[in-house]
Amino acid sequence: MKKKLLSMFIVMLFVLALVGCSLELRAEVPYTSPIAYEQLRIDMIAEVSPSVVVVKTETGHGSGIIYKSETLENNMFRYYIMTNAHVVEDGGEMTVHFGDVIDDISVVDFASNPTYDIAVVRIETTEVLRVHHVASIDDNTITQIIVGQDVYAIGTPQNIDKFNYVTQGIVSIASYPYNGVPGLVIMHDAELNPGNSGGPLFNLNGELIGINVAKVANISTVEGTIAAEGLNYTLSINKIAPIVRGFTNADFEVVVRKPRLGITVQEISVFLESHDASLLPENPVGVVVIGFDLTRNAHLVLEEFDLIVEMNGTAITSIADIALQLEDAEFGDVHVIKVLRNVDGTFVEFVVNITLS
Repeated sequence: MKKKLLSMFIVMLFVLALVGCSLELRAEVPYTSPIAYEQLRIDMIAEVSPSVVVVKTETGHGSGIIYKSETLENNMFRYYIMTNAHVVEDGGEMTVHFGDVIDDISVVDFASNPTYDIAVVRIETTEVLRVHHVASIDDNTITQIIVGQDVYAIGTPQNIDKFNYVTQGIVSIASYPYNGVPGLVIMHDAELNPGNSGGPLFNLNGELIGINVAKVANISTVEGTIAAEGLNYTLSINKIAPIVRGFTNADFEVVVRKPRLGITVQEISVFLESHDASLLPENPVGVVVIGFDLTRNAHLVLEEFDLIVEMNGTAITSIADIALQLEDAEFGDVHVIKVLRNVDGTFVEFVVNITLS
């Protein structure tokens, strides 16, 4: 009996080992679509996505695509990123965000053409970044755009946590007027939302056919206003390529860096419109940290959802209170900030020093 039990135990161990190996092997095998079309789409998106970025400004964010690079001295590279003019206008300081790949990089300068709503921002770094070849710019060729063609919009709508969100559609009108310029845009039904502005529109071959610019939000009818669906505008690469090629060094405006804390904050009432109240203490008073400029110092000592309640000994009840503390700010200024932070369900008070950089 003991020998029989021992034999059964050995067999069970052997079976479990085989199952474990099988599961491990299955986990390591990459997905391959049984449909050639789907596999082509998967491969294309994987190939082009590393060149798609977020352009963050003081007033919000848009999307962009790296299309050119130059080698500088000391192992530095200069990268050129296309986005919309309306993303960078009045945007103040800007950074480029790459998801979780590397830290944000500050924008050095930018050039823009408001009529065509196209802009180029430049960054300098030692990082080796993916550059997407754009035939219409690099080779001065015409990219074919036809009705019925599959298109894919990649960008970051709404919030940074939706980095490189992909939507799919078809070209509905290959050439349409925009901003008074005949044929400036393509119309398609790959959905765009705030934050997609400046992001790329690709065809199934991974060719850049345009820079996303806007959507029609509403339509007026005899029965009133209704929400529009599938009416999206993208700047045709064939129209904007000459503008982009025409930018010279003299057209680029230097972005002047100013001393900042390096945080994005929200009023409590605004924060609670889209977040759970449990993230804050009862009857909260202050402002909530919702994001960071990783090129500055605050992210080293503060955390997302920290509630700022005091700054330099003064109670903080609104964003205006923080702005008042930063009047006449200079690089190197040290500010003492008191926050309430959720630590395992208990809100604990922390006091940190932040040097403006």
